[in-house]
Amino acid sequence: MKRIRTFLAVCLLSLFAFTNLQGQDLQTATELYNSGAKALSENNYSGAIDSFNKALTMLESLSEEDRGEDGMALLKEAKAIIPQIHLRFGKELATSGSLDNAISQLKIAAQTAKKYAVEGVEEEVKDLIPQLLLVNASNLLNEGKLPEAIAGFKKVIAEQPDNSDAYVRMGVAEVRLNNEAGAIAAFTKAMELGESDMAPKQLSNIFLKRSAAAVRTKNWTEVYNTAKKANEYNVSSTGSKLIGLSSLQLKKYDEAIDALEAYLAAEPAATDKNNIMYNLAVAFEAKGNNAKACGYYKQLLNDPTYKQMAEYKVKTQLKCN
Repeated sequence: MKRIRTFLAVCLLSLFAFTNLQGQDLQTATELYNSGAKALSENNYSGAIDSFNKALTMLESLSEEDRGEDGMALLKEAKAIIPQIHLRFGKELATSGSLDNAISQLKIAAQTAKKYAVEGVEEEVKDLIPQLLLVNASNLLNEGKLPEAIAGFKKVIAEQPDNSDAYVRMGVAEVRLNNEAGAIAAFTKAMELGESDMAPKQLSNIFLKRSAAAVRTKNWTEVYNTAKKANEYNVSSTGSKLIGLSSLQLKKYDEAIDALEAYLAAEPAATDKNNIMYNLAVAFEAKGNNAKACGYYKQLLNDPTYKQMAEYKVKTQLKCN
């Protein structure tokens, strides 16, 4: 009987010690919470995160009964604030230029927000990370660090596959690296994603350069095809001129006339205006429209380059009125 009493006494003592320990844990958790709040007020994000996480861990180890109302309130507040601290810390790091660390903190913010059901944080992080990556990659592009910029734009796309701006800027970097295939792929993807300004213009420029290069070798079929392709993306006066000149060489007279007249309409003060009028005269003459041909030849009678030919056409061959 004496041994049983002794055993009961030990059990009661242990229960008292355990209850007292639980009270101490709640007090310690409260102190940690307050330490976290103080660190946060001093913008000591690392210290705040450490304290709040320790407080949270301690509170979660307690039963609801042992936490009481105060403990439950602390637990709820700790879960709500931890993702916000990571978010704020990430923004501060981004402002200071520490991009990799910033993104790391932002991703933790999103993870903890999901874990603790904190609304708004995940959505903000989802938008913010691509923005930060895009700014960083754009800065690299402006600095002429082209391979690094391309790698940066690919990171944006990995986070946000439908970011057409990233594709456009990556295309610009590829153009500067003379990687035509890479540029075309990037600009084409940007267009597929709805970009309707820069991407078509950039694609048009690529094909205009091809067309101009083909003029030097008198490969008129290449001039024609690439100029047509350029104007499919973005109609330009240069594209129209190249289509017109190559069409004339390929005996596509109607197309030559339409394109060259479009060029003069867009560039009425063009320095090569007389050259274009001469080619129009040739095209109309080839079609048998002597009246139109005469009209253009007459405008060239005082041009030193075309005067002799124009006089012959007007006075002798076509006998223009």
